[in-house]
Amino acid sequence: MTSPDGSDELRVEVRAILNRLEARQKVQGGLEGTIGAMLLRYAGDGEKRKPSAEFLGLAGSTQAEYLRMATEIRQDCGEVFLQDVTVNWFRDVRDAWALLGYKAANDRRQVLKNALAPALDDGRIPADPFAKIGKLPRPHDAGEAHPIWEEHEFEAALEDAVQRNLSGLARAYALARWGGFRRGTICMIPLAARTTGFDDQGNPQPRLFWMTEKRKVLCNKREDTRLTAFLTATPNKASTIAYNADGNIWKERQLGQAVERHIERLAKAGKLRPGLNLHGLRHSRGVELAEAGASDAEIMSQLEHATDRAAKIYRRQAERRRLADSGQDKVDNVIRARKKAAAEG
Repeated sequence: MTSPDGSDELRVEVRAILNRLEARQKVQGGLEGTIGAMLLRYAGDGEKRKPSAEFLGLAGSTQAEYLRMATEIRQDCGEVFLQDVTVNWFRDVRDAWALLGYKAANDRRQVLKNALAPALDDGRIPADPFAKIGKLPRPHDAGEAHPIWEEHEFEAALEDAVQRNLSGLARAYALARWGGFRRGTICMIPLAARTTGFDDQGNPQPRLFWMTEKRKVLCNKREDTRLTAFLTATPNKASTIAYNADGNIWKERQLGQAVERHIERLAKAGKLRPGLNLHGLRHSRGVELAEAGASDAEIMSQLEHATDRAAKIYRRQAERRRLADSGQDKVDNVIRARKKAAAEG
């Protein structure tokens, strides 16, 4: 029933207009003041809605992964209002993500943190839940984060990359194994870092001279002869020593994903163990140095460490392997002695 002044009809008309606006907001950009709207502003929708400048600054492969996760988060909790993003709420969300694995949960945490950064800065989210709720730790039963490679595994990866005309990827492997470099340095170390120095007798020698990416520690060392031979046998295609399949400079995440795909394929073929990664080759170099008798200071200089903590770990790993082999030698000696005694008896 309509009131004499028509106010009921007016209320119905206003409500209809508000409903249409709300529906349009949900379709075009998410309801204003919600997580969904912030995610769309940050990562876009992959079609009409353009992402933020911060998002566009990421590597292409990273953008694809972040957009996928942002879409999932928007579908799961896009209608949550910013004022409801509390520490307790985020703890529940992170724990739910933990069922996907610690890395998947931490990646989604980063995407959400990036998207909500403007709302944290201007106070629309009163308390920063990311400061209170940190990343999920790596499980104790997850095995080594960066297991060292056996030599036959490294050779298999190197050979396969060369056969597939992925010389830039093969060079990345070589820089990690024989140079002991981190992924960031592998992506950025230029051809100009390869210089010619002189030994104590005045003989020329190839050297690597560069400021490493992560710790900003100076790299100034003689090039491993195996690395020199491999770089000589493979082409220079970019301003950097290693390069991607297009002959361009690697982005860190792009290199990581290329190595991950390559390892997964070789693992399925039974040529190496699953779970290996590029950083494990750096560890292989560290253990090799320790097994050769290098001191902590020498290992630090070779791997551009700022402290001796990692060097001590490599030395313990090398010592553990040496002692394990020594113990097996003693068992073998006993077995041989028993066989000899049985044959003589």
